[in-house]
Amino acid sequence: MKHFTLNLTNSGVTLTAYLLDESAEMPNVAVRPAILICPGGGYRGCSDREAEPIAMAFLAEGYNAFVLRYSLNENAAFPRPLNDAEEAIERIRSNSGEWGVDPERVAACGFSAGGHLAAALGTMGSMRPNALILGYPCILSSMSGILPAPIPDVSQAVDGLTPPTFLFHTYSDSLVPVNNALAFASALEHAKVPFEMHVFQNGAHGLSLAKASTSGGSRYMKDTDAAKWFALCIAWLKNVFQDFAADREGAWDVPVDSFGVDVTLGVLWKNAACKRLILERLPILQESPQLEDAMGVPLRLVVEFGGGLLTGQQLDELDADLREVPVDIKA
Repeated sequence: MKHFTLNLTNSGVTLTAYLLDESAEMPNVAVRPAILICPGGGYRGCSDREAEPIAMAFLAEGYNAFVLRYSLNENAAFPRPLNDAEEAIERIRSNSGEWGVDPERVAACGFSAGGHLAAALGTMGSMRPNALILGYPCILSSMSGILPAPIPDVSQAVDGLTPPTFLFHTYSDSLVPVNNALAFASALEHAKVPFEMHVFQNGAHGLSLAKASTSGGSRYMKDTDAAKWFALCIAWLKNVFQDFAADREGAWDVPVDSFGVDVTLGVLWKNAACKRLILERLPILQESPQLEDAMGVPLRLVVEFGGGLLTGQQLDELDADLREVPVDIKA
């Protein structure tokens, strides 16, 4: 995984990237959707509980993730935080090729005040995300009283360009009442923007993943029912962004630019010329009971797993011979 932090234009504003590595064994995820995460904190701070743990959860599902630590306190007056979010999504899209991101599948995910920022990006942003994920978000301008600067009512800014949205909240949230999420959902319905909403009966404000690991040790920040929001969100994202392709017949059905011992055995086996070269040196493979299981493994590892079936020199010679076989010649 690649992990780095960039300083953005406004003072103290950073964008931290969590990028999964590419692998020849997983060509279907060479380009991934991305999640821009805006932690909550009342525009006075950015909660660590709603930052890296959220990024790690999305990484585990195959998404690249970015955490935005935006303008706060005396710098929190709009549109400054919105400018931070606009710059963040512009950076993600402009570097999408280098970072392995699909620029057309970038979601903004925000919690509480960060949910307000993500919603503002999706309704007012000069560059909008392709999906919104809002957790117990501040939406209404009436929330300004507990914040360092007035905020716009982002439900009033919902339009036909607002992206599909996933919302979750708890009925028992006493800090940011559920009517915030309900107001945004109502505006989405009026604008005919698809959305999915879940209101859990119990759970305090600021639940993050609602698991013990993100609770900070407080039993009020853990709720088994509310923790279901993440799995529901992933299912929703697969509908909006589509799941990763998984339609090949086998692990060896992968296009390659050239052959060699670092190519999976199954790819080599499908080419008659490569198969002949392999069997000349490794006739034992022809009758091996593990042959089918080995098809998804690079030939170099097959040799190593077999207890050194070839010397280093022999393996190098086989590699050189395989590289001489044109990829478009089947026999």
